[in-house]
Amino acid sequence: MARRNPLRGSFSVPRRGGALRALLTAGFLVAGLLAASALPAAAADGSLSARRFFEEAKAAAERAALPCTRVAPTLSDGRVSASPLTGQIEGAAAGTTGGLGKRLLTVTRLDDAKSSASRPSPEGSLRWAVETAHKAGGGWIVFAPDLTGQIHLEAGLHLPSDTTLDGGCGGITLSGAPRLTQLTLTDVRNVIISGLAFTKDAYDDKADKTGDAIGLTDQFDRVAILHNAFHRCGDGCVDIVRKSRFDTESRATVAFNHFAEHNKVMLIGTLTCYKDADAEGCREPLRHLADLMAPRVTVTVQANVFEGTSQRHPKVVSNAAVQLANNLFLLSPTAYSSGADSAVYGSATGTGGVLRAAGNIFVNPDRAGRIGAGPISVVRAASGGGREADGAVAAEDNVTVGNISVVEKDADLARRVPMASVPVRAVSGGASAFGLATCLLRLAGPKGIAATWPDVCGRS
Repeated sequence: MARRNPLRGSFSVPRRGGALRALLTAGFLVAGLLAASALPAAAADGSLSARRFFEEAKAAAERAALPCTRVAPTLSDGRVSASPLTGQIEGAAAGTTGGLGKRLLTVTRLDDAKSSASRPSPEGSLRWAVETAHKAGGGWIVFAPDLTGQIHLEAGLHLPSDTTLDGGCGGITLSGAPRLTQLTLTDVRNVIISGLAFTKDAYDDKADKTGDAIGLTDQFDRVAILHNAFHRCGDGCVDIVRKSRFDTESRATVAFNHFAEHNKVMLIGTLTCYKDADAEGCREPLRHLADLMAPRVTVTVQANVFEGTSQRHPKVVSNAAVQLANNLFLLSPTAYSSGADSAVYGSATGTGGVLRAAGNIFVNPDRAGRIGAGPISVVRAASGGGREADGAVAAEDNVTVGNISVVEKDADLARRVPMASVPVRAVSGGASAFGLATCLLRLAGPKGIAATWPDVCGRS
C-alpha cells in the first residue's frame, strides 16, 4: 500500500504476509535496490524526494538538537553505585550493569603509549585505565570533563569483564591505523561502551587490510554498545562473531548509535560455515535451527541511524538471531579507488542466520535503483541460491522511501526462533515516518546520551 509523504516522496509500508513483494529469491531484507529498468518512470522523481526526505528530517533534528548533557554515575566510597546508562539497555543485553560496584577510573590525558615491562602506561591515560580495570576485576572508566580531542591508539585495547567505558557526551574520538581493531572483547561478559566516537586513519576499502572499531568474539556475553558515533572505521564498525560453534549464549544490544560513511557496517554470527562449507549442518542450515544451527548469538539492533552506509546493516550468519527495530537507514554506495561502487543493501542473512525487522525506515536517495554486486549479491543468489542468501527473514511495518523494497524469506521459520524482544514504536507513511526519522537523528550518537527512548520522540 503506497502512501505519500509531506515532501511528495513515494512511501511504501510493507507488512508481513501477502503484502510483501518478493524480490528475486535472495534472503535480503532490503536487499538489492531494484534495477531502474524494472521500475515505473516516476521512480527517479521519487528517489529525488527520498533524498529530500532525509535532508529535511536532518534539518528538523538540528533545529531541535538535544543539549550535550553528561550522565554522571553515582559514587559510593569511590565506586560506582548507579548510572542512568544501565536503564537504557533493552533487548538481548537487558540486565547488563557494566562497571557498577567497581572503582571509578578517570582518564585525564589524550596520549597513548603501549606498555611494556620497562615502560608502564602513563597514569591517567586510557590504556592505564583499561589495564587498571583488568587488575581490579573491572571498573567504570570516564574522561575528565574538560578533556576533549582524539586518542590515537598505538595498539588495540582489550576490555575486561564488568567494565563500562563511558565517553560522556562525545568529546573523545578513538582513532588508529587501519589494521587496528580499537576495542576487542574476547571471552568477557557484562560490558558497556558508550558516548565515544570511532574512526580510522585514511585507508582504501579494497586495497588495505583493515580491522574493526569494536570486535566481539568467542564466548562473550551481555555487551551493550550505546550512543556512539562511527565514521570510516575500516572493516566493520561493530563485528560480533564467533570463530567456532559454542553451546554458551552470547547476547548484545547495539542501540542509539550513529554510523556514517562506511562500507560494511556489522557482521553477526559464527564463521563455521565460511571456514568450511562442508561442515556439519552447513549444506542445509535452515533445517538445523533446532540443533547445530540454533542461534547462540542473539543481538538487538535498536534505534540507530545509518547515514551514507552501504552494506551489512547487519549481515547475519550461522548460529545468530537479530532483532532490527526502529532504525533509520540512508543507503549509499562506497566508491572504490578502482572507480567501481560497492554493493548496496540493507540487511542480509546467510548460512542459517535469522533476522526479524520491524518499525524501520529505509531510504534510497539514489536516482537509479541498484542491485548489490559485491560479495553479497542478489544476482549470485538468484542464479542458484547458495550460502550467501541461505537465511531467514521476517519483516513487518517497515517504511521504505524511494526506490527500495523490503523482502521476506522463510518468514514463518524466522518468527518461530526465540529471541529477546523490544517494544517497537509504530511507524507508517507520511508524518509518522518523518517524525520518527527526525527523532532518531536527534537521539543517535553521543549527544543523545541523556535522552530517554522513546519519550524523546514526544508526539512525533
